[in-house]
Amino acid sequence: MGMFDVTVKLANPGDSSRSSDVSLLVETDATLSWIPRELLPRLSVRPTTRLAFQFADERTTLREVGAALFTVDGKTLTISCAFGEPGEESVLGATALEALGLAVDAVEPVEKELIPRRRLAL
Repeated sequence: MGMFDVTVKLANPGDSSRSSDVSLLVETDATLSWIPRELLPRLSVRPTTRLAFQFADERTTLREVGAALFTVDGKTLTISCAFGEPGEESVLGATALEALGLAVDAVEPVEKELIPRRRLAL
């Protein structure tokens, strides 16, 4: 399945007028979305914790994590995101996709698009 970008509107959860459209690489292997560190303070998104993450090459790192308002395909939710460092890819991760009820279209991967998916309840 090829990689592709989607445009995501990011905003401050308490003041959605503080927003920015950003292109993010869809990355289903990333737990959280990685948003450029320099963008989040402009939206007044502040870190609330630091979490450990493992890269594909097995290196580990600590990153600050906060919450931003994500809007994708007309769906909007407050979702946790990692503060990405310069040189790191900006990605839309699995947690955001699942929360928003979206999945990568595996039937028509050439289309490189997100499609609705069911959310499961207990």
